[in-house]
Amino acid sequence: MPEPPDASPASGATFAAWRRDSTVGLLYGALLFGGPISVAHVVHNRVESPLAALAALILFLLLYGCGVAALLGAVGWLLRLAAFPRFRLTGAPAVWAACLLNLAIFQPVLFYGLTYGQVPGFEPRTFAGMASFLVAAGLLLGALVWGATLIVAAGVRRLADAGRLRRLLAAVAVVLGAAHLGLPIAFRLLPGDRPGLFDPAALIARPAQPVAYLGFDGLDPGFLVDLIDDGELPNLGEFVRDGTFGRLETFRGANSAVIWASLYTGEAPDRHHVHDFYRVRFPGSGAGLFPVHRTYFKELVDLLARAPGISRRFVNRLDLASPPIWEIADRAGLPTVVVDGYFYSFPAQPMLEPSSRLLGYGLNDTLAASGSAKTTLEWFVQPPELPQEVMDAAAGRPDLDWQHRAVIALLEHRSRQGEPPPRFLNLYTHEPDTVSHQRWRWAQPERFPFVSPAGIDEHGEAVANVYRQIDALVGELRGLLGPETVFVIASDHGQSPTFVHRLYTQHRHGPDGVLLLYGPGVRPGHRLESSHVLDVFPTVLALLGLPVPADAEGRVLDDAFEVAPNVGDRSQVRTYRHAWEPVDTVGGTNVERTRQEIERLKAMGYL
Repeated sequence: MPEPPDASPASGATFAAWRRDSTVGLLYGALLFGGPISVAHVVHNRVESPLAALAALILFLLLYGCGVAALLGAVGWLLRLAAFPRFRLTGAPAVWAACLLNLAIFQPVLFYGLTYGQVPGFEPRTFAGMASFLVAAGLLLGALVWGATLIVAAGVRRLADAGRLRRLLAAVAVVLGAAHLGLPIAFRLLPGDRPGLFDPAALIARPAQPVAYLGFDGLDPGFLVDLIDDGELPNLGEFVRDGTFGRLETFRGANSAVIWASLYTGEAPDRHHVHDFYRVRFPGSGAGLFPVHRTYFKELVDLLARAPGISRRFVNRLDLASPPIWEIADRAGLPTVVVDGYFYSFPAQPMLEPSSRLLGYGLNDTLAASGSAKTTLEWFVQPPELPQEVMDAAAGRPDLDWQHRAVIALLEHRSRQGEPPPRFLNLYTHEPDTVSHQRWRWAQPERFPFVSPAGIDEHGEAVANVYRQIDALVGELRGLLGPETVFVIASDHGQSPTFVHRLYTQHRHGPDGVLLLYGPGVRPGHRLESSHVLDVFPTVLALLGLPVPADAEGRVLDDAFEVAPNVGDRSQVRTYRHAWEPVDTVGGTNVERTRQEIERLKAMGYL
């Protein structure tokens, strides 16, 4: 009986081929993706520590190198198994695997989240218009995929020449190492922002009117005007007719965490030092890195979220280089009420004016958490003693609902106690943006494929309903705050429908937000020709009678008023930067303890 053939040579050849594919993937992922993406993160974060930059380089080389090695090795092995007897791949399976990988990488870079406002050359107004552009853009995608695949093919050939490969790797290592050592040194040598000293004695408010600063994330000016024209928003419609309205220019390539930091501090991102929703921390990274958009760093870190030494920390008040506007108002002695000042109301800072109140970001989840409110409440409320009806109004309800109920309950309580309305009210809600991302497909079905009538019936009014709820909130606030209050309504950006994305709108390209001013002294029926998110901070300061700092990057929008607000002597306050350090409101000034508490609260589901 003949002996069965020895399978070990075939197994050895398969293992050798898998090892070769994985080696190609390791080098390809590390050198073509990991190294350059690491440089991009060093530049984006202006890393000034060479050690932190080298730690980033090691992480990115491993992250992208090992990831691509696993993909190319697995796909190459599957391609060999799937090869039929009459079909053989021409060229190494690693090259075909790299082609599929390149398609998976470059296609989202070009198309994922592409909006109608980002199409160059023309603005498509329907799904058909967007589809015609995508056909043309597919040619560019093919060229990118093919060009990158040729690099892999060349790498496969060079594996046979170990000497040339070693020289190539050494050259790349020298370039990447020099970049990661040189860039931090260059950032240190560049002239930095050296603000003047802050003089607390200069922080004196002149007599002025009360101000209500209402922030509605993602409120779209076009959608707002359409609803007003249809008679759906009577209160906001009156504000537009009898006040000053305009589109608010925003930062391109930024998200809400970045833009609201600018709206609240009056500083551009390179000054307030917030570049995303969170930092990624890993050994040697110090405070961590803000991820660069569309580099897959976020997605890869999500996969490693439970790995020791790697974590994400959401931004908070401690990340701002300058105080938000409500702290300035409070320290100037103005009775101030804050309800959910986004990330930057946490951890809640002490309010110095006795009648000031702050209900910070995450308060509703904290109150809803059984048995935890007593130990964590002071992180979200200042002072922590609040009336029970305010607590009940905020507990466990969704965004906008809890802010609406809580601010009304708080103002009504003040009225019953005989206290006047606050001189400054700051309210924020994220709900318009959240619902727009989830339901815009049914609000504008002509811009999306395969939208069913049943879906339109179920979800078609979801976005409009949020605008109607905002209109009702504005009407109630107007009645409680009185006719002498000036309203400043702002959104950080508008919305633009997407073609391929899990969210149905995006705003990375910077569609304009909303700016609406209404009240005594505001020009009625006026339309702003131009305004920028950096202009809101100095304008609100001027309305409050507070000093506008000499280093303010925006301008006071004088043309929005019948008589320009008196800003006083601009040299009165040179800067608000580092005017006072944020403090741990529970245990002194231990910043690291505060950050550890933030991580604990995140793990418990509060943030």
